[in-house]
Amino acid sequence: MIRGSLDPDNNIAIDLTMAQDYNIKQQYVETQNNYCQPELITRGGMREGSVVEDAVERSSWGKSRCEEMCRFPNTGGLHHTSGGAPLETPTLRDPELITRGGMREGSVVENAFERNIGGKSRCEQMCRFPNTGGLHHTSGGAPLETPTLRDPELITGGKGGGNGMREGSVVEVAIARNSWGKSRCEQMCRFPNTGGLHRTSGDAPLETPTLQIPVPVWCGVHKSNSSSSKRTQVAAVAYKQILHHPVKHSTKHKRSLNANRKCQKQKYKLKDVVIGNGKFTPKCLSLNYIRKNSVVCDGGATESDALKSKYGIHYLRISEHDLWTCDTVNASIGLRYRVKGGDNSPVFIRLPREESINIMKDGRSLCSAMRTCALTQRQTLTRGNLNCVFTEDGNKYCCIGAQPGRAQKGVQSGLYRLKNGLPTKEWDLLHKVLKRAEYAFDGYMDTEAIRHITSARSRVHFKTMVPSPSSSSKKDARYYNGVGFGINVYLRSHIDADFTMSIVQAHIDNHDYANDDKIICYFAFPRIGVAVALRPGDFLLFNPHEPHSISSRCNREDDVYIISSYLKTAVVGLNDNSDPKV
Repeated sequence: MIRGSLDPDNNIAIDLTMAQDYNIKQQYVETQNNYCQPELITRGGMREGSVVEDAVERSSWGKSRCEEMCRFPNTGGLHHTSGGAPLETPTLRDPELITRGGMREGSVVENAFERNIGGKSRCEQMCRFPNTGGLHHTSGGAPLETPTLRDPELITGGKGGGNGMREGSVVEVAIARNSWGKSRCEQMCRFPNTGGLHRTSGDAPLETPTLQIPVPVWCGVHKSNSSSSKRTQVAAVAYKQILHHPVKHSTKHKRSLNANRKCQKQKYKLKDVVIGNGKFTPKCLSLNYIRKNSVVCDGGATESDALKSKYGIHYLRISEHDLWTCDTVNASIGLRYRVKGGDNSPVFIRLPREESINIMKDGRSLCSAMRTCALTQRQTLTRGNLNCVFTEDGNKYCCIGAQPGRAQKGVQSGLYRLKNGLPTKEWDLLHKVLKRAEYAFDGYMDTEAIRHITSARSRVHFKTMVPSPSSSSKKDARYYNGVGFGINVYLRSHIDADFTMSIVQAHIDNHDYANDDKIICYFAFPRIGVAVALRPGDFLLFNPHEPHSISSRCNREDDVYIISSYLKTAVVGLNDNSDPKV
């Protein structure tokens, strides 16, 4: 680098390199620092005694013990101590002392030095910016230099350069600096340490920024600050964060192709449901009414098949056209319903009849496994008043698979049922049916929902349903942790605490499924006034956070086997608050 020459007549210090690069002139100031580091002078000119010059360039050797806490030398210039030094900076109140390069009165540098800093606590005495509610840099091992003073490119423009702060400026570093890994003193900050605007100490919790990202409508998370709840929050938005990870162009191209193919498949294979078709107005119940009252869907085709009215239960009867029934005659076309004005995610998807039969051609082995499992269970499961299960003919409602421990932390595999008499063959058969439901999920569910659940499991590593120890297949389920099933059961309309879209199937025994099978039950959504017809072997994917219920059987002569696959949010949270790892 060529040393700059001095022109006493014009009081100009010329740096040949900077002059060639920027074609500008710089003001000459007779201070020792200007001769040592000419690159620290702003392009627009720095007046003698300015904040930037005195704050950074003066020597700080020979400070006393009390002055060692100060990052500025006590040489008669600008001085900030950790104790009783004068609190006002007269130079910044005088417009003559502000740099002509574009630093305006009231800027970040002015505020950072001019504000009153009286009454700082012990933890705050290490802060190099005053505790006045303005921009704040936390204590620790960060360098004290401001990067704008080391690179002329980062200093505000001079004449014609505007007064914008370039990348790496004080404003950028003060606001955008990442502040993870806080020290002990910083852990008392009353604002969340997420790399945003940061203020001084207090007692706010150390929040993670995941809740700032919206969660999909079909995903349920726990909202408390416990470790288990935070795991559900992190898992729910993991798919959004993966989109920002650097990947190859070919990977992005494949993702785009897969998303486009799925959209085209849904377009040609699924028919969008229009409620009422402009001619019929169903009974749509409010969410508040559904929560406070027992709402049941009666699927009886005739008066003899209908449920008998009971006090305190609101019946929505298919035979009386209380709900709009959705069905298709064409076996190659499925059904889909999306809320108008929503996020375009489906409330439910019923697979085309042909696709469902290709996955399961009959339900003989499944129905046998369900009966055997019910016999090994002493009594039917209860789900509380809000999720009440109604059974007919003394049948039971059962659940198997991984589940949160009730008397212990963690998630249990559920294999204890094998010790209680459930044969391994039946367990493995139910596990196989669960994996077939996942196959249906992959085939017709939106790409975003698939990416959501796969990213969540990669992030949290929650448990899913596993095969029995003696099974020839050693692969766990990919998405779901368990199945619930019952024979001739119907449910109160409710909302499930599930993490992703659930799947329900209807089956009958001793029957080979065909395209023209009769309807055996309905799956109702009372808030939107819709009931979806289900034939033997049909797969229905639905949003568990939309109030829903399975109806009673259409014909009392049929034994209807209902099975649902789900992923509980409590399983995603790992049910362990003693482990702080999220």
